Amino acid sequence: MGSTHAMAGFVLWFGLSRLNVSPPLGIVAVVLGSLLPDIDHPNGTIRQMLELPKFLAHPVQEILPHRGPTHTIWAGFGIAALTFGLMEWGSNPVLISLATGLAMLAGYVSHLVLDSLNPTGVHWLRPLKETKISWIIRTGSRGEEYFFYALIGSLFLVALL
Repeated sequence: MGSTHAMAGFVLWFGLSRLNVSPPLGIVAVVLGSLLPDIDHPNGTIRQMLELPKFLAHPVQEILPHRGPTHTIWAGFGIAALTFGLMEWGSNPVLISLATGLAMLAGYVSHLVLDSLNPTGVHWLRPLKETKISWIIRTGSRGEEYFFYALIGSLFLVALL
């Protein structure tokens, strides 16, 4: 589902850029944010890109079970705050830093929304609340494929507007 997450992030960024509200690093922040929650999955796109050494891969998997802490809104807020802080530390204007942090959060939330369409679902508010949001589209299924094509179609639709 990594390609679907990345495409959703790209469509989100494209829509924001068409509204002239995307920061200079907006595409990087949104797409990275859309992939980041799967840092806890050994086959996740972001995890494969980072190529953790084998002696670290197993401990990370034990500490961060898939769809655990990284699949909560709290992690999204934390990543957005960290992004804002790093942008500020880099001497960027406050509005650029804030916009980049919000772009990262938007990508992160898009990932959680897409994972909520899966039967496994997402516990958005864990550990405060165990309520799971889920639906019927299975990873790698024809339904996900159709959803991916719908994202591409929405990209063309936004381009026409």
